[in-house]
Order: sequence, then structure tokens, then C-alpha cells
Amino acid sequence: MKIPLLVSVLILASGAVLGWYDYQRLAVVRRTHAELVAEAAKFGITINALHAADAARIPRQERQAREVAAQFTAAEFMAFARDMEASDQANNGQPDAAMQQRIMNFMDRIMLLKPAELKSLIAEVAADKDLKDQTRQSLISFCIMSLANNHPQAALMFVYESSDLFKDGRVGEQAVAAALARWAKDDPMAALEWFSHNAEKYSTLITEDTKRGMIQGAALLYPKLAFQLIGELDFKEPVMAIQGIVGTAQTPADRTAMLAALRGHLATITDASARDQAAIIGVRMLVQSVVQDGFDSASKWLAAANLTPAELAHIANGLSYNSATSGETGQWIEWLSATLPRDDSRDPISNIVSNWTRTDYQSATNWLGSIPAGPARNISVRAYAETVASYDANVAAQWAMTLPDGTERDATLMAIHRNLAQKNPADAAAFATRYGIK
Repeated sequence: MKIPLLVSVLILASGAVLGWYDYQRLAVVRRTHAELVAEAAKFGITINALHAADAARIPRQERQAREVAAQFTAAEFMAFARDMEASDQANNGQPDAAMQQRIMNFMDRIMLLKPAELKSLIAEVAADKDLKDQTRQSLISFCIMSLANNHPQAALMFVYESSDLFKDGRVGEQAVAAALARWAKDDPMAALEWFSHNAEKYSTLITEDTKRGMIQGAALLYPKLAFQLIGELDFKEPVMAIQGIVGTAQTPADRTAMLAALRGHLATITDASARDQAAIIGVRMLVQSVVQDGFDSASKWLAAANLTPAELAHIANGLSYNSATSGETGQWIEWLSATLPRDDSRDPISNIVSNWTRTDYQSATNWLGSIPAGPARNISVRAYAETVASYDANVAAQWAMTLPDGTERDATLMAIHRNLAQKNPADAAAFATRYGIK
């Protein structure tokens, strides 16, 4: 179904406001965002044209200086909404250059409005019965999210007083979550105090996502405090809260501070099982972040982090669950082999090679052909051959025979044989004869 032009524009524009407060749904947001970008492209709209935070368009100082002149009147706002609807209908959702420029101006100007002006515009939109219902709700949603991102306290009060405007209850929830996350980023203690006094009054709008948004907002500048808030906000799933906090660290300096804060938090958890689970999740999130910087930068950070053996083990397992930067998987395998004892590196390396073989067979094959003899190659060839055995037992066996004569080779051939026996007993018997399997 075609997404109306105005709705596409507003969803894309508000993505920067909505997406950052809830790490758990980040993957979904990214996927949805990509779909919307593709849909908008059909309408002739590019992502650069829609990015409301594009500093190249209007410098901050210039925007502030022009704020008074840029204010919308209610009449101008409504005229724009009707023009958008007319353009969508007349041009089959393909705006010309002039309309695209108006869209950009619309978003910039909305984000400059003060709370009273945004509230006034929302009231005008809600009262206009000529607008399509979908357009009306989209405009209201964008305005309230702009209010939440720029004036969180005002947004919280407005959502409570005007809940009847939101036919979709999720808009109110998202606005409260975004407002508290923004507030917590600037003044976490004030946001926490507000929450402690108003949580009951806003109970229908406050979810676990809301609380995660608060601690993630605080974590950007105050990671130690963010961990302390886990207990005060009474999370049903503390591990999910830890995942959200650690996920905010996106630079080497941030990760160093986050690791120190995580270690401090783990020391406060008395239950050994809960502490281990929190450590696994926290370190895994650091790994997911660090590999995005590329192998050279990431490996330097890991070397300087003074990781404990337990943390190194969690790092290794985290690497096996997270895709390294394209083209660097082999380097991470070699790093694991050089950094960890052989027994500790075997499972992570095997997992990485198996996944790599399934997703990019040719790259994995090329890398195996270039790696020198040694423990990393032996573990990798075994994992590769056992993975390929499901598709081609002969090729798998050829690779197995490149292993040194001994336990590794014998175990690999046995695994290939077991796989083949489940599919074709006759071929398995011939395979056993050829390779001396009893």
C-alpha cells in the first residue's frame, strides 16, 4: 500500500527524535527507516533532503537569529497541510523541487517553535475537520515529538492534559519516553525527581521503554549514575536496562568510561548468576559497538582496556555473536587465537567461521587459503569443513585432509561422515572406506 507523501515525510523526519531513546527497538527502527527511505525515494524525496538535522542547510546561529521571523501562523500551517494533501493527490506522491523545499522549511520551522506556539498549532490541526484523519494525526504526532525533543517538561504536561488528541495511544507513550530521555540527558536528577512524583499519574503512558529511555539519556554523560538508576526505577528486566545503557557508548573514550561504570555496577550485584548474566550482556554490547570502528581502532582499545580473563572470555563470545566490519572477520579470528588460550578461543572461532561460511562462502574460502598453519587455521578449517559438509561432503573432506594428521583431522572426518550417513547411507559407507573410518 502506498504511504501518503505527508506521512512518509513526517515519519522520516521524526525518526531522529523517536529512534534514539529505545535501544532495544533500534534494529526494528533501522529496518523500518530503510523501508520508508525507499518508499520516499519513489516519491522523489532523498534522505539528505529530509534530514532535519543537516547542518549544511541552516547553521544554528542563523536559525536562532531568524527564529522570530520563521514562526508559523496557524493559517500558514494549515495552508501548508492542505497543499501537501493536494500535491500528493495531484502528482501521485511525486513533489516537484519547490514542494521539496517547502517540506524542508516546514520541518526546520516547526523545530524552532516555542511550546505555546506548538500547542496552538496542535489545537488548530485537531480542530480542522477538512484534513484527512491520517494527515491530522501525523501532523499532531510530529508536533508533539518536536515538543518532546526540544521542550520535554512542556511536552509531559501537554500529553497528560491533551491525551484525547492521540487516537493511537503509542504516540503518547513515545512522547513521554522521548521527553524523559531528553530531560535525563540534560538533567538526570531533575528527570528522576519528576518521575518519582508523577509515575502514578502517568502510569498508562509509562512503560519499560520509558524507563530505559531515561537511563539511556543519562548514560550519555553520566554512565555511573545510569547504572544506579536501574534499582531506583524498579526494572522488571534489569539486564535489558544494562544493554540499553552500554549501547550508548559509541566512541573509545565513552567505552572506557562505560567499562569502568559497568565494572562498578557488577560489583554491587550479590547474586552470582545475575552478575554473570549482566556481565555477559554488558560486554557483548561493548563488543557490538567497538567492532564498528574497524579492527585497527578496536583492537587498540581492547589492548588498552586491561581486560580480565573473564572479560576476555565475554569479549570472545560477543565477537562470535556480532558481525565484524566487512572484510575484517579473518583478522578478528587471528586476534582471538593470539589473545586467548586455545581452549577458550575454540568455540568463538568455530562460531564465527561457521556463520561466515554460511553468509559469505567465497570470502571464508579465500581467507582459509591464505592463513598460515597453526591453531587458528586448524580450528577454522574444522569449523569450515563441518559447515560445508551439509552441502558437499567431498569438498569438506578435501579441506579436512589439509589438517595435520591426528585428532583434529580424524574428528573432522568423523563429523563429515555422520552428516553424510543421515542423508545417504551408501555414500557414507563409501566415504568411511575411503578415509579409513570405522
